[in-house]
Amino acid sequence: MRDYLMKGIGFVKYILLILLAVFIVGLMRGDKISNAKIEDVAEKVTKAVDMTELSAADNRTVRRLYGINVNDYEGVSLYVSDSNMKVEEVLIVKLRDVSQADGVETAVRERVDTQLQSFEGYGPEQCKLLNDHVLDTEGNYILFIVNQKAQAADQAFQKSL
Repeated sequence: MRDYLMKGIGFVKYILLILLAVFIVGLMRGDKISNAKIEDVAEKVTKAVDMTELSAADNRTVRRLYGINVNDYEGVSLYVSDSNMKVEEVLIVKLRDVSQADGVETAVRERVDTQLQSFEGYGPEQCKLLNDHVLDTEGNYILFIVNQKAQAADQAFQKSL
């Protein structure tokens, strides 16, 4: 009986060591702070998508669409569709602090919900694009993209950091 109990304790120790290693790796990968300039990140992301029908938006547009003040962040780049009938957008935010991520993510989700309500019933292709959006938070950077090539843009985003 004692041998059986000792084997059980050894097994529990082994499992705990594995869990500890996974936890440490998760912490190390978690809040990866990037020193990349937002202009460089935006350039690489926008090269991955067709930008012919997208234009850079000003600070007032960012506030109107997302309810966020660009001055609260280290940098914000927003590109929106030139047409009111299309939902394509690219938003890149460089946070001053990773604690700001939840607020930006909430603003993005609210934007998606608003757009889905606006296009529901008459814009099924636009709703599909919205549902297939990418929202990626990597340390002090956030990418939100609604585009046919969202996955390629996300890969470019991750590589640019």
